[in-house]
Amino acid sequence: MLALVLRDETRPASHPQAQGARLFVPAIWPLEVANALRNVVRRGRLADKDVPAVCERIEGYAVEVVGGVDAGVRHHYAAALHHDLTPYDATYLELALARRSALATLDAHLAAAARRNGVAVFD
Repeated sequence: MLALVLRDETRPASHPQAQGARLFVPAIWPLEVANALRNVVRRGRLADKDVPAVCERIEGYAVEVVGGVDAGVRHHYAAALHHDLTPYDATYLELALARRSALATLDAHLAAAARRNGVAVFD
């Protein structure tokens, strides 16, 4: 998401699709985006006073948080092991598989796992 909204980022090729699409994300997504945004501020790439404007750009996308993290530890561990991903990344892939939808990611390892599972990838 930050690659879509930060001015110093190169927009991914999938930017036009993301702008007009309904985007589904797992419940951990807001925390991950907030954490990434916090790191951008800590590294001096963005001033704290500019965060509200970035949040507005993020809110301009049709992002729908789906479900909670209601599956147990065993499920998340098994999914991570099965896909050879972190539990966080496996959550995104599992959502794409369940929704039978494409996955937008710039993470090469996650993209490769998605393709191995027949999931289209927007990168």
